[in-house]
Amino acid sequence: MTSSSPFCVVGICGYSGSGKTTLIEEIVSELRAGGFRVGVLKHTPHSLSLDAEGKDTERFYRAGADYVFAHDAHQAFARYPDSAGRLQDFLSRFPSSLDLVLVEGHKKAGLPGIWITAGTGEDRKRPEQSQKKVVSRDDPRYFGAVMEHIHQELAKCHSGRRVMAGLLIGGKSMRMGTDKALLRIGGELFAERSYRTLGEVAAKTVLLGSAELPGPLGRADRLPDVSGVRGPMAGILGAFRWGPESAWIMSAVDMPFMDKEAWEWVLGHRRPGVWAVLPLLKRGAKAETMAACYEPNIFGAVESLAKAGISTLQELTHHPKVITPLVPKSLARAWKNVNTIAEWKRANRLLDKRP
Repeated sequence: MTSSSPFCVVGICGYSGSGKTTLIEEIVSELRAGGFRVGVLKHTPHSLSLDAEGKDTERFYRAGADYVFAHDAHQAFARYPDSAGRLQDFLSRFPSSLDLVLVEGHKKAGLPGIWITAGTGEDRKRPEQSQKKVVSRDDPRYFGAVMEHIHQELAKCHSGRRVMAGLLIGGKSMRMGTDKALLRIGGELFAERSYRTLGEVAAKTVLLGSAELPGPLGRADRLPDVSGVRGPMAGILGAFRWGPESAWIMSAVDMPFMDKEAWEWVLGHRRPGVWAVLPLLKRGAKAETMAACYEPNIFGAVESLAKAGISTLQELTHHPKVITPLVPKSLARAWKNVNTIAEWKRANRLLDKRP
């Protein structure tokens, strides 16, 4: 479950009275102070009592409503009947915009996490504890050991996430007279060069756009644009929907100097709790949304932008979980686009001079 969910999932287990609820309160408080967003799933063997009898929402539910949602200006909750009790189904209802979900209960689900014991005499491993770190409340380093393990699980989940690449190949360029993807640079097509470079850093590369490509690239994996969405956002959103549990690096086809070193610099800024890496070429400038990296936790924010008719990802620079690191001068040219015939010719001359 470390890499199959957009967020990390950690179980907090122990027998009744072991202090699970208190520990979860402390974990949530500590992680929130560190900038992480946390969800909690609690299983109880007892009947839940959510509404006072006679309240509107309770009456709707008793009348047979399949889904009741209530909210005020500060909070909301949902209620629906469920007799299957499958953990994965419950987890799928959590939003992707979380770093971590703590699960209290579900002892036999095989989740990684923490098993709390009331004393050293209970430290003997039981079958349901096999995937968990056993921690005693009597240990003076108790909470520190718990938090260390939580951060290890966050790191493991993050590093186990597959990195995919989306190459925006566009369509007809009015300024260039042909599809940019079909221009030649350094002895190969723009598209071939970009596709080869992305293959050095990503598990899989897919083409995004309508340009027709010759040879092997014509048979490469391609995703359709999302209908009703304008510009590059249509292709980017299509990629996010196709691979909702992967991290994505996005590249435009007209960035001939983007190389493995520059991509490794971008990917080197990935870490748990960071949802997107948007490089900054100079202070005060707009962040670069191409040759950038997006984690699955940010995809919901992108969907919101698309629904609002916003076709640029620049709005994400204001998101508290997005970082905009300054690109070293030695790598800055990698983010240079080719938009005119003169720039194309100049790029060819520069590439001819490279060793």
